[in-house]
Amino acid sequence: MPANSAEKRRKAGLRLVAAGGKTLNSQLLQRSRGSLRISFKPSPGDRTVLGNLYQQGCLKARLPKQSSKAHEAVMINTSGGLTGGDALTINAAWQPETCAAITTQACERIYKSTGEDATITSQLMVGENATGCWLPQETILFEGARLSRRTHVKLSESSTFVACEAVIIGRPAMGEYVHTASLRDEWIIERDGAIAFIDRVNLTGDVSALLDEAAIAGGARAFASVITAGHDTGRHCEVARQVIDEHGAFGGSSDLGGVCLTRVLAPSGHELRRTIMPMLAGLCGTELPRVWTC
Repeated sequence: MPANSAEKRRKAGLRLVAAGGKTLNSQLLQRSRGSLRISFKPSPGDRTVLGNLYQQGCLKARLPKQSSKAHEAVMINTSGGLTGGDALTINAAWQPETCAAITTQACERIYKSTGEDATITSQLMVGENATGCWLPQETILFEGARLSRRTHVKLSESSTFVACEAVIIGRPAMGEYVHTASLRDEWIIERDGAIAFIDRVNLTGDVSALLDEAAIAGGARAFASVITAGHDTGRHCEVARQVIDEHGAFGGSSDLGGVCLTRVLAPSGHELRRTIMPMLAGLCGTELPRVWTC
């Protein structure tokens, strides 16, 4: 093979494999990388506008036409999903006196890995008297998927934060079941430099069997963690419990003193949405980003 062809393979990060699976060179497979830094700032008229935006690789942000005082940013992963070795890094900041929501264009899909984890690392900072809503759409794990996700939030004493992380394990309606996968999801929330909340979810191995356990998920294939932080967490818990009761969903909400944690379980992603969408609208005090209803 001409030398220039080998050089092209090397630069592309491709690995040449012969019949029988023998590796002919040690180059790694090409992987997706994405980085996003975004901030919001106050504007005259009690409005919130974009402060700074930096995007690199497969991770982009788009800003729909704003129709209210709050602002909205939509993250897009142009790689179409994540697999082992892919990595996304997100840094978002809400300056004092701002109100904005960050969401995703669609569900994030985690595909089968050859061994490495796909990683998503988020650093979120909400300033004084600011309201930050972190509302990515659901994450779907397929057979063999491996995801390690870490979200670190820094709040001030007077800030308010609303977040949702929803996960769907396979798509049973399409005959897709997940028996081998790995999900490690960590949340850390600080308020004025002091740890206010730590939460870790770890599902590894035969995920479907684990979710069938009555003490874990009782057979659910979709679940969501809704986290709010602020001075009105008692009301947040009441809102969450009311929505759960109205929809006959399986879940609960706990006031942890400055942080309200709500878990919701459902047999499918469709059933999960029926509960969490009105819940998030009530907690954020405004309509959800339009991509949630498209």
